Amino acid sequence: MKLISLLHESIKILREHGVKKPKTDAETIISSVLGISKVDIYVQREIDVSEEEKEKILKIVRERASGEPLEYLLGYKYFWGMKFIVDRGVLIPRFDTETLVYVASRVCKSPKSILDIGTGTGIIGITLKKLFPNAYVIMTDISDIALENCKKNVKNLLGEEVEGVEIIKVDIFENLWSFTGWGKFDLVISNPPYISEKDMKNLEPEVKKEPITSLYGGPLGIDFYLRIADKVKTFITDRGKIILEVGDEEQAELVKEIFKLKGFRNFLKFKDLSNQTRGIVIFNF
Repeated sequence: MKLISLLHESIKILREHGVKKPKTDAETIISSVLGISKVDIYVQREIDVSEEEKEKILKIVRERASGEPLEYLLGYKYFWGMKFIVDRGVLIPRFDTETLVYVASRVCKSPKSILDIGTGTGIIGITLKKLFPNAYVIMTDISDIALENCKKNVKNLLGEEVEGVEIIKVDIFENLWSFTGWGKFDLVISNPPYISEKDMKNLEPEVKKEPITSLYGGPLGIDFYLRIADKVKTFITDRGKIILEVGDEEQAELVKEIFKLKGFRNFLKFKDLSNQTRGIVIFNF
């Protein structure tokens, strides 16, 4: 089968099953399997694809058509220009989360210590280590699958001999010092589960294939913000910052009020490239 015919067949299958971006997904699958760029799909449109390659591509296409997330099928997702391994059972990185990293790079000048709560694949902690190579970065999660996934990405993107990085199984702050010894952080950052019970019911079927523990934030979607706010003062330096991802403007206001009750007074809400409120910075001064 000619490459261009395989592309058209893939797009057709995906479109018939209601996939939102059939052309983009088809191109991504083909380029990934064949190891060529998306541009090369059209430059080499008349080449013959082997039967083995064709079947491999169509198998992934059919799984994608059935609603399986593309990132789980391919096993990776790009974030901040880096290729992160994404294992099944771990939250799939979102482009919007890059906004948190960007804001952190602007409000933090030279943080000596960073705590990434609920690290998942490690996108936030690893990217911040790239931006602040002298920082001591601790990445935590309660999921064994996520922690193993994170370790793979640390090895691939930071190197086996990287110093100043720890990956720890911890539930937010619980027993954190038993692993690290006493210490406070210049930056505490997290993309916590923040979807409410009501919104969970309206999630797209594809999103529901991701771990519920990484999505569900309690009846109002604020359970994890409450837990972070409850103890963060003990773990943050005097002029430290807390950066949290949120779902929308309403949730940002709720988070602001939660932290006000814990004595915080200075806040900065920020938006993503879609002009949606995406996070809040809480200043400890």
